[in-house]
Amino acid sequence: MSFFREYQNYKDEIDLALIQNGCVEIELYSIIASLIRESQNKCNLSVRDVSNRRKSPVSEKFYGNAGFPDFVILNREKDPDNITIYGCVEAKMPTIELNKKDEQIQGHIQYFEKVLYTNGIRWVLFDEGEELFDITLGEIIRDNKRNKIKWYAQDNWDALIREIDNIEWFKSA
Repeated sequence: MSFFREYQNYKDEIDLALIQNGCVEIELYSIIASLIRESQNKCNLSVRDVSNRRKSPVSEKFYGNAGFPDFVILNREKDPDNITIYGCVEAKMPTIELNKKDEQIQGHIQYFEKVLYTNGIRWVLFDEGEELFDITLGEIIRDNKRNKIKWYAQDNWDALIREIDNIEWFKSA
């Protein structure tokens, strides 16, 4: 099992990021990519970080109705003319509440159709505007000068891992 698929390791890493670096959004990127890449998903996936892309002929297809997401989920194709976009991932800082009506998320849903939206504590999956799951792993507790996370039970984590493993990134015809 991979490091981040163990709940205690995941919680520790998010807690450390929050304490040591204010848990900026980019802190979540390697964790998110690892969870998707190491999932038991039946699709053969390529996870590409496009969060810092600029518009160019190569990246144009990843620029949706709301700009670039953080990640695009693609088929594992080396021929640039046969790349298929399965969906995208949009991450926010753990201290930012997810807003399903956010203009950026709505733009991603319109363009990419399948969107995994997370702040590391809450995970939501949309497919063509329909919410397929919404799982919360804890809550931010604001304590004087710093934020802490009150983590929920292992059951929530187990449900999230099951859902990530079962995302149908590619729907066969």
